[in-house]
Amino acid sequence: MGKRSEQREADLARREADVTAREAALAEHTEAAQKILGDADERDASADTRDAAADKRESDLDRAELLASPDELGYGDHWPERRNAGLDRGHAKDDRTASHEDRIALTEDLPEDEPDPT
Repeated sequence: MGKRSEQREADLARREADVTAREAALAEHTEAAQKILGDADERDASADTRDAAADKRESDLDRAELLASPDELGYGDHWPERRNAGLDRGHAKDDRTASHEDRIALTEDLPEDEPDPT
């Protein structure tokens, strides 16, 4: 085998190693991205559930207080419950913001293609 042939073999081996390394990096990035997206989806679902529960609690209180007789509790007697419903909605919004930022970060962390040295 000549020197030129040996050089081609070495170049081919180097390129194959580069491709294997890129494929491994891409697989690792894809796996991490899938986990991040799954976690973001779970946070969104949890936020939706908390929002719906907070809205229902507040709506139930509104209805009960609105329909209460004058000698029963009046409107506004459940401020702690209303505050907690508002806090739940705020936490849900924070979770949605975090999951949105995670999704954006995925697009910013894509591995750059390196120029081929040959």
